[in-house]
Amino acid sequence: MARAVGRSRAGTATGLVLACAAALLLAGVPASAQTAPPPPPGGTAAAGAEVGRLVGQLSTLQTQLDGLAEKAGQRQELANRAVADDTAARGRVEQTRRDAATTRAAADRVAADAESARTRVDTWVAAQYQQADAASIGTALAGTRGPQDVADRLQLQGLVTAEQSADLESYENARVEAANSDSRARAAAADAADAATRAAATRDAAGRELGAARNAVADQQRQITGVTAQRQAAQTRLAQLEASDAALAAQRRRAEAAQAAQQRAQDSADAAARDAARARLARGPAPAVSTPTPSPSPSSPSGSAPSGQDPAQTVIDRALSELGTTYAWGGGDANGPTQGIHDGGVADAFGDFDKTGFDCSGLMVYAFAAAGKSLPHYSGYQEDAGAKYPLDQRKAGDMLFWADDDGVHHVALYLGDDKMVEAPESGKVVRIAPVRFDDEIVPTVTRPLG
Repeated sequence: MARAVGRSRAGTATGLVLACAAALLLAGVPASAQTAPPPPPGGTAAAGAEVGRLVGQLSTLQTQLDGLAEKAGQRQELANRAVADDTAARGRVEQTRRDAATTRAAADRVAADAESARTRVDTWVAAQYQQADAASIGTALAGTRGPQDVADRLQLQGLVTAEQSADLESYENARVEAANSDSRARAAAADAADAATRAAATRDAAGRELGAARNAVADQQRQITGVTAQRQAAQTRLAQLEASDAALAAQRRRAEAAQAAQQRAQDSADAAARDAARARLARGPAPAVSTPTPSPSPSSPSGSAPSGQDPAQTVIDRALSELGTTYAWGGGDANGPTQGIHDGGVADAFGDFDKTGFDCSGLMVYAFAAAGKSLPHYSGYQEDAGAKYPLDQRKAGDMLFWADDDGVHHVALYLGDDKMVEAPESGKVVRIAPVRFDDEIVPTVTRPLG
C-alpha cells in the first residue's frame, strides 16, 4: 500500500494515507481492496513514517492471514472426503446386512415349508407300514433313489393316493429350494462380512486422512495465532499513535466511515440479489428432495426444477437465495443449511460446529437439489457429477473447482461474466465473488445438468 501511494507528497501526507489503510486493516479488510480518501493536512513526519512502517507490516500480515485461512479451508474440504467415504462405506455395510437378513429369512421360510412337507410324507408312509403289507412296502422302497422314486414305485403298485403323491413331489421340490435358498443366504452373509471388512479398511483410511487433515488445519491455526498476535501488536501501536495525533484519528474515522458505507452498499446489493432469487424460486413448486447418502459417485436425481424455469437458473437462484448465510464446515444438505461439525482446528476456532450454514460443497448439494440433482458432500466427488468441459467453455450453472497436489479442495457455482457464488471459508458468509483464475483452478468445469 505504501508503494502504491508513492512519494509525491511529504511524509505527513503519506503517513495519513497509510493511516487510512491501517484503519481498513484494523477493520479486518485488506488495504489493497480499498481506496483511501485524500489525506488532510497536519500530523508529523515522524508519526507518518512509523505509520507507514506499521501499515506495511499490517498489510503483509493480513496477506499471510488470508493465505493461511484459505489453506485451512482447503484442508477442511479434503477432510470432507474422508467423512463422505466413511459414510458411504457404512451405508453399503448396512445395505448388505439388510439384504443378507432378508435372504436368510426367506431361506428359513422355505426350510420350514420343506420340513412341513417332510412331516406329511413321514406321516402317511408310517401309516402305509401299519396298514399295508409290509413286504410290499419293503419291496417298493428297496433300491429307491429319493422321494420321487418312492412315489413312482408306490403309485405303480397302487399303494399311494394322488394326494400323497403330490405331497411327495411337493417335499422334493421344497427340499431342493431349501438347499438353494440356504446357499443364497450363506453367500449373502459372506458378502455382508466382506463389505464390513472393506468398510473397516475404508474407515481406517478415512480416519487417517481425517487425522492428517485436522493436523494440517491445526498447524495452520497455530500459524494464524502467531500472525494474529503480531497484527494485534501493530494495531495497538497504531491506536497509540492515533490517540496522540488528532489528524491521524480524524483520518481513521473517515476511513471507517468510507468502509462502513461500502459495506452497506454491498449488503444492500446482496440482499437485492437474494430477494430476487427467492422471488424467482417462488414462482414454481419446490421439488421434494431428500438428502442423499454421500458416496464416491453421484446418486440418481430426485425431484425437478420448478415448472417453466430453466434448470440451470433454478440452481443459481437456489444458491443466491442463501447469500449472507454463514459458513459452517460440514454444513448443508439438499434441504438447506445444517449445523456444522468439528474439524479440530480453524472451524472449531470459529465455532462452526455451533453454527447453521454451508461449506462449499454443502452449498452445491443444496443448489442442485432444486433441479433434482443429488450430489455427494465432497467437492472432489462433485467434480465427477456430470459432463466436463474446458474452462474457457464455461457457462452459468457450471461448477468450478480448485485443486492442489492433495486433490480438489474448493468448489463454486459459475454465474457468468466471470462471477461466482461460493461458501468461502470459516468466518465468512455465502457471497458473490470474481472467479479466481489462479494456478489452482481446475482447467475443466463440471456441468451436472447436461
